[in-house]
Parts: sequence; C-alpha cells; structure tokens
Amino acid sequence: MLPISKVKDNNQHLPYIFYLLFILCVGLGCNTRIDGCLDLYASNFDFEVDRACDDCCTYPKMNLSLSQKWNERNYSNLDTLYDIHAKPYKINDLKYFLSSWAWQDSDGITYTVDSVHADCLSSILSYTPDILTADTRQFSYVLGTIRLAPLSDSLKMTFGLVEDFSCLDENDASTPQNLTKQSPLWNQKTSMLETLRLVIQRDLDTVTYDTVFLTTKLEFCLPYELSFRKGFDEQFAVTVNYSLWFQDVDISDLSSFQTSIKAHLPGSITPTN
Repeated sequence: MLPISKVKDNNQHLPYIFYLLFILCVGLGCNTRIDGCLDLYASNFDFEVDRACDDCCTYPKMNLSLSQKWNERNYSNLDTLYDIHAKPYKINDLKYFLSSWAWQDSDGITYTVDSVHADCLSSILSYTPDILTADTRQFSYVLGTIRLAPLSDSLKMTFGLVEDFSCLDENDASTPQNLTKQSPLWNQKTSMLETLRLVIQRDLDTVTYDTVFLTTKLEFCLPYELSFRKGFDEQFAVTVNYSLWFQDVDISDLSSFQTSIKAHLPGSITPTN
C-alpha cells in the first residue's frame, strides 16, 4: 500500500490530466475533415467540404430536344401524305439511328459525352452511349453525362451507326437493347442493324403495310452556339423536316422512298429556331 502522502500527490495531478484529455479531444475534433466532391464540373460540387472523396462526384447530362416537322407543322404518323402524283399514303412507323454526337469550340477542340466500355468478343469496345433510336413519337432524349463546360461553336451527329456492334453480347444487361436483335432497326433478312426502318401504308382502303430499310450513313455538322454551365444539365435543340425526305416519293415504286431520303437528307436537320 502506498503512503497516504503519495496518494494525495496523485490526486492533486488529476485536474491537470483531465485538462490535457480535454485539449486532446478538442484538437482531434477540429481536425476532423469532411469528404465530398470538389470537381467544379460535377453536379454535386460542394465548396464547403475539406477533402476530395473517392468516386463520389456525379456529373450533369447532355440532352436532346428533337422537334419533328412536316414543313411548318408538327409531324404525326396519323397524317395523310401525298406522293408526286398526289396519291395518298401514310407512314405508320418511322425509326432511325442518330449517333456519335460531338461538339466543337472555336478552337476546334471536340467534346463528347462520357464513354462506356463493353466486352466485344476477345477485346474491349469503347463507345459513347449516345446512340439514339429516334422515333416520331418521342421528342426528348438523354445523350449521356458531360464533364466539361466549353463554349460550343458547332454540333456534329451521324445519321446511322459509325461502328459495328454485332460483337456485343445481347444477353449482357449492360448492352443497350437498341444495339441487339431486339432493336426495331434489326433487319432479319440481312441479319444486321440498319440505319432506318419505314413502315408504309400505300393503300388507305386496305390494312396492308410495306417495310423499307435504309443503310445510308450521313454526317451532319451544324453551326450551334451553346454556353455550358459548370455542373448543370444542358440541351441541344434540333429540328428535322420530314417533308424534305419524302418530296420525291412515288408510292407505286418502293425504291423511291430510299432514293428520296438519300437525296434530301442534307439540309433536313437544322438547329431549332
């Protein structure tokens, strides 16, 4: 047993020990850092955090507003149309690929949405997930996420596909359905994805339809000024005028649909006013 005087001495130091522990706890509390996203271009950027987190940033989306016209009026599959001989017909379904969206600034630097990677047989295929199956009933599309905020000077897109996606595994959940045999643009006769599929009713008195596929690919480049905002979703607004596509159609000749579309695609897609 310790002498009584020694015990008293230890008790006298207790207040100092508690004080040191208090200072240590306060110091540790002041040094606690908050993790968060410190990327100015991210949609969840937080200037109040102290330290950058790992893979926690989320990025804004680039969207497309597709206005579909027949000259000055909105286009509908219910419309009765007329060929070069003033004979009536209807387009019951029209779908096509728009892909490879890219934009340039005044210095000619090209920007795109984020890429994805997929197993493609024995290799890895990298592509942007901005391959849209445009439908006359749909007007808004998501192209993908963006990480930079440039000043756009021009917009590029492709009517059709620029890559062969037949190597993708259609049973893989990450494979977009519009790039598989389930796509409405899959042509069973050719066993390939086509650029456009057109379903036509040439005789309005009978429920008989003809299907036309088109393999033509065409790149569009449009002057398009857009000032991106850091961390915010953005949108391109584009108009397609179908009256130009079908202005030389002769419904007695199915091949005239392909010929007319090929001839009049240039100039039919423009920035929306």
